[in-house]
Amino acid sequence: MKSITVQGIAVEVSQPYEAGHQITEAEAKALNQVRAENIANNLRKTFKDLLEAAGGDTAAVQADAQAKVAEYDASYEFTLASVGGGATRLDPLTKECRSIARQFIAGKLKEAGVSQKDYLEANGEDAIKIKIAELSEHPQIVDLAKKNLEERAKVADVKLSL
Repeated sequence: MKSITVQGIAVEVSQPYEAGHQITEAEAKALNQVRAENIANNLRKTFKDLLEAAGGDTAAVQADAQAKVAEYDASYEFTLASVGGGATRLDPLTKECRSIARQFIAGKLKEAGVSQKDYLEANGEDAIKIKIAELSEHPQIVDLAKKNLEERAKVADVKLSL
């Protein structure tokens, strides 16, 4: 189960999919669409650079662009970060869980004397996002996030005169 918030009401929703799940035609279509969008988003800057170099001539960069897509497409795999990120609006609990997880990981890296940049270079560009996604579901993180949200709710009615 996953906790989500709809119109300020926290509810639980099932999470029926897991690795090895046989998917329907509609599910395959949805996954393929997300995959195509992720590839487009990840190559957007590359295409922008190609177009700038060619003076905006799309025909001149078509073959090179297709080659770059084919290369990227051949090795693309979903990661936890690639399927959970983006501009999706997060419910307050998930947002707080991720914030706590992000701070925790940053602290651990600092303790180890490792910069985030070095960690990403050694472990891949999505390594921290993956760790945040994993850690944000830890029961202790979820409990702390719930407590933080409850504390914030207590002061929400404080009047401020400007």
